[in-house]
Amino acid sequence: MNEVTVAFSSQAVLGESPIWSGSTARLLWVDTLGASLNIFDPITGHNVVHAMPSPLGFVAETSAGRWIIGTGCHVELVGRSGERQRIATAPHAQEGGRLNDASLDPSGRLWVGLMNEELKEGLGYLYRLDPDGAWHTVDSGFTLINGIDWSRDRSTLYVTDSRKGVIYAYDHDPLSGEVKNRRSLILISPNKGKPDGLTVDREGFLLSVLFDGAAIARISPEGYIASTIALPVPRPTSCAFDDTGRHLFVTSARLGLSKSELERAPASGALLRIDY
Repeated sequence: MNEVTVAFSSQAVLGESPIWSGSTARLLWVDTLGASLNIFDPITGHNVVHAMPSPLGFVAETSAGRWIIGTGCHVELVGRSGERQRIATAPHAQEGGRLNDASLDPSGRLWVGLMNEELKEGLGYLYRLDPDGAWHTVDSGFTLINGIDWSRDRSTLYVTDSRKGVIYAYDHDPLSGEVKNRRSLILISPNKGKPDGLTVDREGFLLSVLFDGAAIARISPEGYIASTIALPVPRPTSCAFDDTGRHLFVTSARLGLSKSELERAPASGALLRIDY
């Protein structure tokens, strides 16, 4: 059994993008619509909050320990005290668009999705931002990109379109960063929830968080759900392991939940921990 506990009783509007910071031994995560960058210490249980002037789509950490955030259609460096420096703007930046989920690969390439804030169908893009500042449009036609990660050997890239309920797989060249052969790995039924953030575990299974599904689906590389982990929140959003791989942290949301729903699930918006 995977024991689930509340690591930090936040009340995030839309908790998202948890990543383990190797440079600080902390968990970084954002409250997208609450516009804050959070640094959580799992040893002390203390959570430092840096308020931001606009919504954040993601946070990532480079191999050199520098933090990157997505605000609007822009990529910014953010310092340990919250100071910010803009470094790039998405190619299809426009009014009503913003960067959403993202992931850095070992070569320092940032893979990030652009979405329309009104969730207009097919207006989303998947980009790759290389360390030299060059943008590459990897694919298009998405509605709500989430859950970007790779197989253990990095030969496969996984990308979720939450609105469509699909997790896609691409053939991926880890040296060049090129991808090809997009196919649907799995289509998740709406009655199970919407696939959101994901990570790949040590056995190569995808852990896809099910928004409105109160669970995490453990999906095989062949595309079937092997098992699920029930959660005490209806709207989990994303997940990430610590450096040991034994603890999985899960962000969640209060967004759109009624008063009665929040009373039934008071941990909504909290940061959860699963012993994995």
